[in-house]
Amino acid sequence: RSAAEARVAAARTAATCATTRAGERRRPARMASAGAPEGFRAPTRREVEELFPKASRGWANQAEEHSFWVEPAAIEGRVPEGLQGTYLRNGPGMTNVYGTPLKHPIDGDGMVVAISFFEGRVHFQNRFVQTQSHREEAAAHKMLYNGNMGSRAPKAVSRRPRDPAHTNVFYWGGKLLACYEYAFPHALDPRTLETLGPDTLGGHFESTKAVSAHFRLDVERNSLVAIGFKAGVLGGEPSLSVVEFDRAWNAVQDIDLSIPGLNYVHDFLMTPDYFIFHVTPFVDTSEKAVQLIFNEGKAPGEILAYDPSLPSQMVVVERHPVAGAERRRWHLETEPCHIYHFQNAVQHGSDKITFGATCLPPGFNMQWQHKVFLSNTAEAPGLYYDYAIDLTAGTCKRSLSPKVARISNEFPTSNPYRQCVRTGDSKATRSIPPRFVYLMGTEPGVTMPFTRIVKYDPHGDQDAVWVSPGVVGEPVYVPRHGHASAYFGDDDDGWVITQMYLPDEQRVKYVILDARDLAAGPVCSISPGFHVPFSFHGTWTESVFQVPDPKL
Repeated sequence: RSAAEARVAAARTAATCATTRAGERRRPARMASAGAPEGFRAPTRREVEELFPKASRGWANQAEEHSFWVEPAAIEGRVPEGLQGTYLRNGPGMTNVYGTPLKHPIDGDGMVVAISFFEGRVHFQNRFVQTQSHREEAAAHKMLYNGNMGSRAPKAVSRRPRDPAHTNVFYWGGKLLACYEYAFPHALDPRTLETLGPDTLGGHFESTKAVSAHFRLDVERNSLVAIGFKAGVLGGEPSLSVVEFDRAWNAVQDIDLSIPGLNYVHDFLMTPDYFIFHVTPFVDTSEKAVQLIFNEGKAPGEILAYDPSLPSQMVVVERHPVAGAERRRWHLETEPCHIYHFQNAVQHGSDKITFGATCLPPGFNMQWQHKVFLSNTAEAPGLYYDYAIDLTAGTCKRSLSPKVARISNEFPTSNPYRQCVRTGDSKATRSIPPRFVYLMGTEPGVTMPFTRIVKYDPHGDQDAVWVSPGVVGEPVYVPRHGHASAYFGDDDDGWVITQMYLPDEQRVKYVILDARDLAAGPVCSISPGFHVPFSFHGTWTESVFQVPDPKL
């Protein structure tokens, strides 16, 4: 059956997903003026000519690697008592490869940052992920590999694109993994950040030969679920691997799926009984798209754009079918959008699910606009929507809260231990449902750059905003009680850590905020003393890999 036929069949059986705001159907945002979506103003001339160029310097190269204990003079405020563990980040360490400028930061090689907190002391470390392409280019002292976003080497040595290993980094079961969704992750030594090599994770991703950047934790089962995908090209069926690992990296569940139209999966959601994926209408794998790549030299990222002929669906997949029964699926139509990041899935009883996502509108593309963020944010900002699925009724409804309706945002995060929860019946989990979402956001009505950390409360009025003096990155929430926070404590009993770039000073700080009093500003900030480029994603682990040398 062709991919087109499969899409038609899926659409026929799909339930209608109404997109609502105050109970009314909502259409994609209209352009209020050239270059600005409804509810937002266009960038001013001063922003374009002065602010954006300053902010773009946050992507500048950092070729040096460091490992040192931060001096007290470089720490403003006081490291909070109880903050003990390691803050991990990954992102492109270079946007210029030995004299060849990259077209997009997503083509830059990954540089992992690890900041350890131990009894009030702070240790900083950064190191490049030594992928094959990175090692070869370092030896040749020139760019040899093209990138998936359109960066081109003067004389490429292979049609295979570079492996930047730059999207995320996380620690689980004794392994520290740097991830990029088109390749196997690279294992790192958690003490030194030395690259140990690609990790196939026991051969469980052979069908995709890749592991996506995001994962989910099931606290009740003490497991981690990772995914990998392979697009279906020229009418072929797409592949999706979903593997659940215990703490020893044994696969307790290994699922291979083929979902029509699911040709890209950056993130996903999980409840005790279901997985949720988004079929994006922005990834075309038709013969025409393949010809653009192979015959006209286009990179995959350059042709990512909204295609009205492609479906936009939430696909719900049963996690644990009855023995001998077919795994159930629900294909639910949703408004056309592209979703990189989800948060806060809660299963209510056996058939209802709520969650949130930052949705990018039909006008979105991956142009490095003004070299500030990763896409054309000035024209197509992301907005955070709340979703509600009813499997029995076959409905999926999307709503936009007025509290975040005019805040351009990305990289939503929350308590990682409250991401697989069921409520409302005898099968309810012991873990507590999540409440808050932390966003990298803007001043209301302004599309870019991201200057604020927003605490969004979909269920009440405990929203808060920290207005930074610079440009902020992804907020990482650190629960005070760590893994135990799944079972007790308020959902904001902890800290938010973010990387901040000060454009006027060309300086980087790592900022620690009290999640319960976000607006009060940093309780502590750490200055490494040199430039660290903007990064993509990061995580927190309660494990500490650096401790001071013992003294008499």
